[in-house]
Amino acid sequence: MPQIFISHSSRDRDFVVAQLKPALEASGFVAWCSSTDLKTAANWEQQIRAALARSDWFAVVLSPDAQRSEWVQAETHWALEHLTGRVIPIMARSCRPIDLHLRLGTLQFIDFRLDLDAAIRELSSLIEAARHGAHPQSQALTVADGSELTTLVEQSRRASLLLRVLRVHAPEYEERLVVNNFATIGRSPRAHLRVDDDCVSRRHARIDAVRIDGTICLTVMDLDSANGTFLNGELVQVPRRIAPGDVVAVGSCKLHVREIAQI
Repeated sequence: MPQIFISHSSRDRDFVVAQLKPALEASGFVAWCSSTDLKTAANWEQQIRAALARSDWFAVVLSPDAQRSEWVQAETHWALEHLTGRVIPIMARSCRPIDLHLRLGTLQFIDFRLDLDAAIRELSSLIEAARHGAHPQSQALTVADGSELTTLVEQSRRASLLLRVLRVHAPEYEERLVVNNFATIGRSPRAHLRVDDDCVSRRHARIDAVRIDGTICLTVMDLDSANGTFLNGELVQVPRRIAPGDVVAVGSCKLHVREIAQI
């Protein structure tokens, strides 16, 4: 059975112990994490090193707290050096992988924020393909010196989003937004979808393209905006999936979702 080392922040313990580890074990993997598998506190560093050394795969649970954890950073650095091509970032809570480790910005992450079962199936398929020497929907990445960073590289997730934009005291219009992995909404000229509204923050919200059972879907999340982001009248506090017919409100502007297409 493939052995997977799960690196995580203590604040993600509930997700790891109650959801991730049982799901991996039910799928036939041997999963190790410090929250459940440390035998004693006396030699915990030695136990972690031993568990890393015997692991076939390394899963790092991504979250804002993981970004601040020195041990998660250290374990991830070790894995990227010693388990090339077998490091799998798991998105548990929205964050930028590159902020935890520079090279995580190149790796395919699996999104566990919306559908645990679908994410587990994707992870299982990825590992099974690797065991047979294939990496579907991925490509090798090389750097300037010719060395290969990993064979599990994030495939571009692209979708086209058609929006009808309604603003107060201004003509409505339609805009097609291409989401290449993600797209930002805000007042900043650098936003992918710029909204000229004083009630909109410079970086107000973000649209993410996520893969669920091989299909590209879109989610919306707030970026700590001053006035919040709303989906169909409800405050967005965690990433929420969007579909045609939904209305995303930022400031006094309403974005009516007309069409979503994978490209």
